[in-house]
Amino acid sequence: MKEIILYAYHIEVENLKEYKEYSVFEYQKSYFYFTKLKRNEKEFQELLDVMLELERRNLQVFPFILNVNHTFITMVENTPYVLIKVDNPTKEYGIYEIIEFQNNVRLNAKNSSLYRNEWANLWSEKVDYLEYQVHELGKNYPIILNSFSYFIGLAETAICYVKYIEKRIPTPKNLPIVLSHKRVNYPNIRLNFDNPLNFIFDIEVRDIASYIKSMFFEEKESAFIDLKAYIDLKKPDLYNITMLYARLIYPSYYFDLHEKIIHQDEKEEKLLPIIDSVDDYLDFLKRVWQLFREYVPIEPIPWILKKES
Repeated sequence: MKEIILYAYHIEVENLKEYKEYSVFEYQKSYFYFTKLKRNEKEFQELLDVMLELERRNLQVFPFILNVNHTFITMVENTPYVLIKVDNPTKEYGIYEIIEFQNNVRLNAKNSSLYRNEWANLWSEKVDYLEYQVHELGKNYPIILNSFSYFIGLAETAICYVKYIEKRIPTPKNLPIVLSHKRVNYPNIRLNFDNPLNFIFDIEVRDIASYIKSMFFEEKESAFIDLKAYIDLKKPDLYNITMLYARLIYPSYYFDLHEKIIHQDEKEEKLLPIIDSVDDYLDFLKRVWQLFREYVPIEPIPWILKKES
């Protein structure tokens, strides 16, 4: 990989670390991230437009680096790669920084290929795909096989809840569509949060739910405190609070790890802390509903509320 980077960017690589789909290295006291581009041409062009808008506003996210051909994409064995300059990659962002980020860039036209808005359909497709995957490969993964149906049940609850929202609760006329992320992890380090390849557009609660779910498995009480801080500050309406609750129900944390295991990027045992926390997470969902109920008349999900603490 050193030779490829030298040829494509005229950069003498220092301290190169190679992984399955990306490499990281140092150059002139800066850090760089050379990674596969998992975006189609239209999405990538829109990402570049977003980056220009961020630059105009003096918002510092990680920039793409041009190669010697003055293009951002470098082909490596017929696979597109991009180079990203990374500064202060371990800096952490909390709930208030996430809110501030969302306030900076909004989507005016909803025809962007970066806009993810059909949650119920996307989640249903995901469930169908994972069920097929487990049917084909599950016998090789006993932990997945024994836990999968429970988390599929959670996902189906979330899907039904979103469909209920879409039928019963009017979508706000001026619903903000903000610059969001595929995932926001906890700790929320800059390497993930300011990486443009993680950017999409969605409603505000997407990133909040992603962050809170990830935090829960590290610091349960802090997750509730940060969620309450968000609600107190933003005071979302019924539509947004209900959508937030749906996203908190949907077990993306399990499905993300499931796929890494199937692709042999993680050991199956990594699922055990999540499986061991299912009762705690249901208690959390019950407590969150009670919190939300103080602000809006949010519809209950009886089987969650009936669960004994």
